[in-house]
Amino acid sequence: MFSSVLQTLRVAIALGLLSVLLSMSLTRLLLWLLPKWGMLDKPDFSRHIHTHAVPRGGGIGMLFAFVIVSALFFGLIDTDDDAPITMLKLLLPLGILMPLGVLDDRFGVRARTKFLFQILAAAVAWYVGFRMERCFSLSLPVWLGFPFTIIWIVGFINAFNMIDGVDGLAAGIGFISALCMVIVAMVNEQYPLAVLFVIFASSLLGFLYFNWHPARLFMGDTGSMFIGYVLAVAGLCLNAQTTSVASIGIPLLACGIPVLDISLAIWRRIIGSPSPSAFSLDSVLSADPSQPHSDSNDVPKESFFMRLAHLVARLGTADQSHIHHRLLRHFQNNQRKTILNIYAMAICLGIVGIGCSFLPNRNLLLAMAIIIGTFSFILNRLAFIELWNSTEMLYHNFQSARTGLIISYAINPLWDLASIVAAYLIAAHSLPIGTACLLRYVAILMLLLCFSRPYRVLWNFAASDDYFRLACTLILGFLLARCSDFLFGFSGIDRLHSNATGIAIALILLERLFIHFFRNAQIQRHIMALEEGEKPERVAICGVNPMARLYRNLLAADIERAAREQIVGLIADDRRFIHSYCFGMKVLGHISNLQAIVREKHISKLVLVSSPSESALADLRSFCQENNLRLTVFGVKETTMDE
Repeated sequence: MFSSVLQTLRVAIALGLLSVLLSMSLTRLLLWLLPKWGMLDKPDFSRHIHTHAVPRGGGIGMLFAFVIVSALFFGLIDTDDDAPITMLKLLLPLGILMPLGVLDDRFGVRARTKFLFQILAAAVAWYVGFRMERCFSLSLPVWLGFPFTIIWIVGFINAFNMIDGVDGLAAGIGFISALCMVIVAMVNEQYPLAVLFVIFASSLLGFLYFNWHPARLFMGDTGSMFIGYVLAVAGLCLNAQTTSVASIGIPLLACGIPVLDISLAIWRRIIGSPSPSAFSLDSVLSADPSQPHSDSNDVPKESFFMRLAHLVARLGTADQSHIHHRLLRHFQNNQRKTILNIYAMAICLGIVGIGCSFLPNRNLLLAMAIIIGTFSFILNRLAFIELWNSTEMLYHNFQSARTGLIISYAINPLWDLASIVAAYLIAAHSLPIGTACLLRYVAILMLLLCFSRPYRVLWNFAASDDYFRLACTLILGFLLARCSDFLFGFSGIDRLHSNATGIAIALILLERLFIHFFRNAQIQRHIMALEEGEKPERVAICGVNPMARLYRNLLAADIERAAREQIVGLIADDRRFIHSYCFGMKVLGHISNLQAIVREKHISKLVLVSSPSESALADLRSFCQENNLRLTVFGVKETTMDE
């Protein structure tokens, strides 16, 4: 039947046209029936953007169109003997999801109940054969494949449920995703699967005619769960039948927008709204040394089960921070612009997914780099709220001894172990090292790290000496590993240890510095995203001495104040500092050129960290008054406490 691509296209076009016409006819009928059945979506202005009641449940039409045409395809066309059984397997989980969706569209079903039935449908899909048995060319055992399959199917179902917030969005994204999977299936010569995807995409296209803005009816949970389930199963089929090493990443990229949206929603609801930073520069400046410091342990803490219950409750809480909500606000509630921009992002992700289908099996690292890099690029543009809230939450807990102990004794050893192993594997240039040699090298390095100082350092309070000592320890460890080759009579691979040394030091030091860099980068992003009237004060520090570094560090430790003040640079009283960087800040110029610096850099606040003469201080005060600048003095004084 499918001896050539041309024959496949003919069958796909014919069945696709039939699916479009049937979907349009059934949807047009539902447009008349749904209001009579009481299936109306009345506007809830706290969440919804429509202003009048709209029929809900139009997904029934495209579901029946897909089922009828697919049955015709499997029943009347000679494919293989297992075709009716395959169709029955596909429909069994839909027999659970469709009644659930109809009941929810008519009466409303609690989120917890829907979630349990979705898990049941996913378990049925796994039982009948739709399973995740491999990931990036790695075979998964049953005990691991089963939960991955459940998470995959339930995740896709809820992803399309969450993205269904703008007219034509869920159906259009589903249509684009299905077309991407059609191309991937054709490339891998999976012609029956490609025809099935065409039928599915055509049923969505028929419904989209009535759902385009302004929508005449909504698909409801019936439609969103149907789209999510079919694309999840399609992704599992592609993963099982595609030879590319990136087979699991192809459906993720093809459905990239819903996957990103649900990932951001879970991320956003887990982190919640962090508390203000306890380590505040304002509190340091206004602290009274005679008063005892209040211990955070005095604050009553919730039990583990209470925190877990609050976390589960947050996961089921709706909000208006989804991707389409953000773009709607950006485009001033213009739904057409919002939809077209999301479509464009979905097409770009789909193109990357199609490109990944051509990667050979040996390029695992390249496939992972492409997939992770693509999602990271999109996240960097869309996940501003989550990144900022994560930064606040991270640094709210970062200034504590418990966090330092967790990082030093749990996270850092695991990262170091993985970095050392990866460094040797990369340095070997695909040449076999030998398991015994690799274990010997890793054991020497990890023992040296464990019995030296690096794991006793709280890296959230680390000094530059600690980073230098860590690098020296690693160099010594690699030298000892090289010496062990002589003791065991192993010739080794040319320049193995020297290359591995550089790779491991880079990976380990980058991990230690990443949290600080990540937070500073998010503060800069937050400042750039502020409205014109909310821009922070531009601060120049007068003086190049350790007090300038202390002021910068205290400001960086207080995330609230860091968003209100932006250090532009330093103003030196010694000309030898000009055109250089000190303490990570640029020296803008000499104090004699203060007026030009203030005008050019738009300075609004000067912080004095040195001790000028009385006349120089008087001149600086008069200059600030004339130019409407705030002048503050920053210093630390040691006070003797009388007994």
